[in-house]
This record gives sequence, structure tokens and C-alpha cells, in this order.
Amino acid sequence: MKKLYTLVLALLISFASFSQVDAYSEEVKKCINSNGTIGYYENVVDQMFAMLEQQYASQNVPESVWDELKGHKKASLEELSQMVVSAYRGHFTHQDVKNMNALYATKAGKNMFKEEGNLTEEDKEALTVFYRSETGQKITGSQDSMNEAMSKISEMWSRDFYRSVVEKLSEKGYNL
Repeated sequence: MKKLYTLVLALLISFASFSQVDAYSEEVKKCINSNGTIGYYENVVDQMFAMLEQQYASQNVPESVWDELKGHKKASLEELSQMVVSAYRGHFTHQDVKNMNALYATKAGKNMFKEEGNLTEEDKEALTVFYRSETGQKITGSQDSMNEAMSKISEMWSRDFYRSVVEKLSEKGYNL
């Protein structure tokens, strides 16, 4: 009976841990959507396809093939998101990410990602208060290591995605 209780307790702890990890991932995904990270990489993918279409112009690749390959964009961005989650996990707690999302939901948080000059004095004050908080201090204190991590993630992800598309083109008989 004691073994059964131990097993049930272990399973409950495992499920609780898994759901917390999943919740953390979802919060980070929300964060990187709000702060423009995913939008940036969506543009990177679009530019990569434009470049590839130019490179393969002499191959007369049908539009249906390009559409099929572009269909992999969503899965690739999901893979990127998971890589970014790992980077965030090394720097920020779940509460930190929740705090970031709370900021990004505010007027000041939304305006901070727009062009210069869109911040009101009220926005600037709200951002100053946030960046003086524990989470804000973590963000500024980890900026160099996060930039390095994101640079590595970006390089690895874009290289792998490009290679994958070129391999799929090659499998279909289109080579440079």
C-alpha cells in the first residue's frame, strides 16, 4: 500500500511539473509574439523564400512546390519558439515571463515596440518603473548573454531551415 501511495505521489508531481513546464513555454511564446520576436523571424522566412525563388528562377520551380515548402514555415517557427523557450528558461523564472507579458499588455508595453517618438511621458515613466523592478533588472543584467544565446539560436535555426528547404527542392529534382 505504501508503494502505491509513493507511485501515485510521484505521478502527481510529474504531471504538476509537466504542466508547469508547458505553462512556462506558453507564457514565453506569448511573450515572443508580443515583443516582435516571432514577427521578425516570420519576415526572415519570407525573405529567405524570396531569395531562394530568385536563386532557383532558372529551374522553373512551380508555384505549387513553393507553396508546399512555405507550408513548413509554421512548424519551423514553432521549433524556433521552443529553442527560445530554452534560452528564456536559463535567464528568467515563470513569474518574470508573466511580468514581461503584463508589461507588453499595457499601452506603454505596446508603444515601446513602435517607432521612436511614440512613447508618451506616461509610457516612459511606466517603463522606467518596470525596468527598476526585479524582472526589469534581470532583463538588463542578462542582455549580453541573452543576445549571445539568441544569436546562436538564430544562426542554427536559419541554417537548418534553409538547408531543409534546399534538400526538399533537391529531392524534387531542383538543383542549383
